[in-house]
Amino acid sequence: MFTLTVSGATALILGLLATALLLVAGVLLAVPRAGRVVPATVHCPLLGRPASVELVRDAWTLRIVDVARCSLLHGYTGVICAKRCVARRRSGGRPPSPPQ
Repeated sequence: MFTLTVSGATALILGLLATALLLVAGVLLAVPRAGRVVPATVHCPLLGRPASVELVRDAWTLRIVDVARCSLLHGYTGVICAKRCVARRRSGGRPPSPPQ
């Protein structure tokens, strides 16, 4: 028959909890996150005009993490500016609206 002392049971429970915590943290931090590109219209703080953009949204948290493309840059190429429209969105500024 197998019996546990109070200290042995406590050590076993703490070990199991630590293992579970490490597994969950490893999955959340190590697994690459999928980004979904969504079209939107934002106000460009650099040029002071509305812009049609493609925003990268994190699939897990649904937060906007990047700007993939911007119509104000010639040829609708990759974004090379400071992306303050995303920072403004994160700080509670006017949210992007869907394109019309």
